Amino acid sequence: MDLPTISVVLPTRDRPEFLVAAARSVLRQRLLPEELVVVDDAGGRGAAEALRSLAGCAPVRLRVLSGPGRGPAAARNAGLRAAAGQLIAFLDDDDLWRPEKLAWQARWFLDRPGLGVLGTHGVRTARPSGRHLRPLAQPGRLREVSRAALVRANRLPMSSALARRECLEESGGFDEALPLAQDWDLWLRVSARWQLALLPAPLTIYRLHPGQRSQSRAAMRAWEGEVVRRALAREAGARPLRGVACRRLAWAHCRLGRGLLRGGETEEAIQELKQAIALWPLQVVAWAGLARCALARRAVAGAARG
Repeated sequence: MDLPTISVVLPTRDRPEFLVAAARSVLRQRLLPEELVVVDDAGGRGAAEALRSLAGCAPVRLRVLSGPGRGPAAARNAGLRAAAGQLIAFLDDDDLWRPEKLAWQARWFLDRPGLGVLGTHGVRTARPSGRHLRPLAQPGRLREVSRAALVRANRLPMSSALARRECLEESGGFDEALPLAQDWDLWLRVSARWQLALLPAPLTIYRLHPGQRSQSRAAMRAWEGEVVRRALAREAGARPLRGVACRRLAWAHCRLGRGLLRGGETEEAIQELKQAIALWPLQVVAWAGLARCALARRAVAGAARG
């Protein structure tokens, strides 16, 4: 039986030096995809110019599309609409793949018609041509990712994912209204009808560099909470999963509250911590945070009197 055809979607914006390295890691795959669809979200010709040296000798079809300019979720959706493959792999422009990645992932889709998304382990490094390029032993089995495990945390990082296009389209693609955690939100929707799994091999390389897009921790916690709130609303009738979602959302509020407290925003921290306790009264860390808020309030009042 022939392996499914694969399209790679690679969104990029103003990072030509990283884009070329990412594209090369696709073109060096042992199992080559049918096409590499690069979505230039800057709207100019920067990506096309950066990839000019690869275009003439690429062993696969290489296309550069002008992106909608509305962020990575919209760029990935544009790439998905343009892609022709039965399986879709996503790669961020500052990440890389081991040469074995697609070959080791694709074979699992042959005899698992219910498998929707397959991720991999990864490594984070500032020097992407080092220790992680040692020979790897091919894993003999997958690790299933249950819906409950997925509610607790995103187990399938974006650049590691190979997905059946049918499940992506059926689930509505990436939510462009979410500035963060769009992949986690999509996998949670996919998991309602499809299996998700992880290949336990470090096949994805996450590059650490000064130019990485940074987000405040408060914003990250807030949008994580929004993703879990959506999952909680969808699971209104599923008691076991609802309990998991409540605990996860409580933890998101707790982490946000603790961060606000560290930043001196005591009143805002109290509101977040109270929400955590309302969702999960046994959240000991949230109660401890409220106690620290009380101490902080007392210290401020004492300073004002003095």
